[in-house]
Amino acid sequence: MSQNEQVIRLLEDRDHVRLRPGMYIPNINYSVYELVDNAVDQYMLGNGDTINVIIDSDGSIMVQDFGAGLPIAPSQDIPEMSQAELALSRLKAGGKFEDNGVKSAGLNGVGSSAINFLSEYFYVRISKQGKLYGLDFEQGLVINQLYEMEDEDNEYPENGTLIMLRPDDEIWSDIGNTLDIPAINKRLKQLAYLNPGLTINFQVEDYNGHNIEEAYLFEEGVKSYVEELTENKDLILDPIYVTKEIDDIEVSIALAYTEAIDHTILAFTNNVPNTDGKSSHLAGLKAGLADAVKDYQVEVTNKLKNPITAEDTREGIVAVVSIKVASPNYIGQGKDYLNMPSVRKATADTIKECMEDYIDKNPNNAKLILEKALEAQRVRETVRKAKETARKTKGLVATTKPEKLVKCVSKSPEESVIWLVEGDSAAGSAKQARNEQIDAIFPAFGKINNTYDYTLDKILTSSKILDVVKILECGIGEDFDIEKLRYHKIISLADADVDGLHIQCLWATFFWKHMPEIIENGMFYLAVPPLYGIKQGKQITYAYSDEERDILLEQANGKAELLRFKGLGEMNWQELRESTMSESSRRLIRITNENIEWCEQQLDICMNDKAIAARKEFITSDDIYDLV
Repeated sequence: MSQNEQVIRLLEDRDHVRLRPGMYIPNINYSVYELVDNAVDQYMLGNGDTINVIIDSDGSIMVQDFGAGLPIAPSQDIPEMSQAELALSRLKAGGKFEDNGVKSAGLNGVGSSAINFLSEYFYVRISKQGKLYGLDFEQGLVINQLYEMEDEDNEYPENGTLIMLRPDDEIWSDIGNTLDIPAINKRLKQLAYLNPGLTINFQVEDYNGHNIEEAYLFEEGVKSYVEELTENKDLILDPIYVTKEIDDIEVSIALAYTEAIDHTILAFTNNVPNTDGKSSHLAGLKAGLADAVKDYQVEVTNKLKNPITAEDTREGIVAVVSIKVASPNYIGQGKDYLNMPSVRKATADTIKECMEDYIDKNPNNAKLILEKALEAQRVRETVRKAKETARKTKGLVATTKPEKLVKCVSKSPEESVIWLVEGDSAAGSAKQARNEQIDAIFPAFGKINNTYDYTLDKILTSSKILDVVKILECGIGEDFDIEKLRYHKIISLADADVDGLHIQCLWATFFWKHMPEIIENGMFYLAVPPLYGIKQGKQITYAYSDEERDILLEQANGKAELLRFKGLGEMNWQELRESTMSESSRRLIRITNENIEWCEQQLDICMNDKAIAARKEFITSDDIYDLV
């Protein structure tokens, strides 16, 4: 064989998973999620109503259900191996492949075995009609095949499965071996919402500073979920809730009308979140809701001179739609996009029938729903007219940018940076301090208005904001196109004081509410200027907190001059470059929305003009320290 000839290898399932764990398991949290999903499947089959999840101080995990217990009979394919061992030690081994009516989150037979392969140990205890069996693995290799055990202390239930494991540091140390406890807690609570009557007990025993003992049980299911999502919002109506089964498709929907101008709809299939906006049940919910409200408009007005649109009927709603269906058909490798016409019809029929009944029985509330849609229509028309005016005057597509914009040399959006600087004075220093190849400077003239509740027509009347929209070149509203974004890094540069933080908060609010794709793609940053300079001779070391200042002063042994920077204007351009703008030394805070629900709730409390009571309660509570 020549030196350059490629060697073809065949890897066993275990070896391939351990070599390429990211192909099978996105992150270490899935060591919990996969096992819990299997336990939830047992509940959905009518076996057991409780799941216990325990995370110990060393990161070990225990998941217990009270279902039927893993099958212990010899497998058909490998008779010397129990079905339980087969399911946990072979990829694509499972009992959910056939169209047998099982409404499961996992259908590919990969998850549990992959978790086993990536665990230091993986011990299984199976209860079957009062008998107890054990099955033990280490690093995915079977150590003890299925064996009968004695339940000497009567610890185990009549039926059920208990799995104990610890993620293998040999695998996870390089790719993140710390469980995200808040994310796990959120997911377990979410599963309890989506499965009314199921109790999920979650216990964390001093793991990375977390101690948790929760018991989640929601008899009203997604209705309770919507109540949580709207906890800090002003409701127009109490949540509307419906659950129905059509052609073996279980549909559960809850929705509430709020004073907000945007809408939030969460969609799930067999407990799995569907994030693609085109999923069948999401489309069905929108269509059925629109049909019911528009039919009511016709009934009330007896004509449709200026009909509301489907978009109008969704304004201000917070909704959760959960469907349970056998053999879900997803588009692509993930489970983001569910494509099933039968699900769309079942969802549309369910919500339409529910809303028609609600409107018929609650005429006063029906008027409020229609008024909300009509108000959305009026705003939409106002925006349309404003946009037409803007286009005619080339307001948003102006070829000439604001006069005070200092452009960078580079034409590449990927490497170009726009600094939104607080005021003319700081902008002058920033112009000198910048890397003119990639850094553009624009003085943002202090504070913009709080745009949390702004409609597009109101934004179009704000010259400060319009200037920035023009500079970014990506449009806004329906015309927004992130592919046209001129700068892929937007940095707010303001004084390191309360006013400066307020300015940065206002810009973050604007991008979150009106150009959310910029936040989603991690393109907006807050610059962190220093509070102090420690000068020794001609050398200055910068401190960004009082703690850093104290350490640096102690190291200087009293031989340094302390400089206090009360604002950007107190630094010369060299100091601004070294401390704040240079790529090699600057500190930036990247604004992201990894936890969308939490971010939305906190922003609503802090920035919604109508959330005065919630904001007062928040400010006077300990919750504010969690936000900080």
